[in-house]
Amino acid sequence: MSGAGTVPVSDAGFRHGVGVFETVRVQGGKARWRSWHLDSLRESARALGLKVEEKELVKTPGGHGIWRWFVTETGTRTWWSEGIELPPAAYDLDPAATGIWSTSWEARYKTLSYLSRIQARRELVQPDGERVMLNEKGEIASATMANLFWIRDGKLRTPSRECGCRAGTVRRWVIERSGKKVEEGSWGQEELAQAEEIFLTNARIGIQPARSWRGRKMAGSRVAGELAEAFWKDGEQVGD
Repeated sequence: MSGAGTVPVSDAGFRHGVGVFETVRVQGGKARWRSWHLDSLRESARALGLKVEEKELVKTPGGHGIWRWFVTETGTRTWWSEGIELPPAAYDLDPAATGIWSTSWEARYKTLSYLSRIQARRELVQPDGERVMLNEKGEIASATMANLFWIRDGKLRTPSRECGCRAGTVRRWVIERSGKKVEEGSWGQEELAQAEEIFLTNARIGIQPARSWRGRKMAGSRVAGELAEAFWKDGEQVGD
């Protein structure tokens, strides 16, 4: 099943959010990091006991936009959105009142059950804002719609998967291909209070810096800028 499609009311994806998705950025008819997105979709589907119909993901839409893949118990569907909305030049970050459970599927995989993240986003009061979500232990997990990295004492750090973050493709690129040493671990939000730089990653925005954390201005965005430039130039896995 492809295109917008029709999801039966009986589908658990409709009734309970039992489904997974991927957001793929397409440029000039080429799906960026397609094979990595497939890896992520397969992992998520396997965890929920779903089957990916990969034949539905073969033909990349032409043009420039966002290609979304959805898998539920009744099939694999796609949705094409022409054009890509530009993200803010930098984000103002604050802690979210809404948290996530580190071992939950919703935390670790891109599931259709997205209410906790939407709830956290609705706490925002400024258009360039984002919220940082903590897990049940008070550890940094991620932003509401992105993974999180920061620099402290010259070290590049990010939450480990065990904290409840997702294995996003841009996160994978930073860890595996950026040439930077990345420390994965568990830290409380006080870690961000000492950060010299913070940035967010996902397939739509790429790598975007934070301007502030809880009102404290960041010292700069040099590392984020260098990584963003390298990421957009990396074309090895751009093709179909």
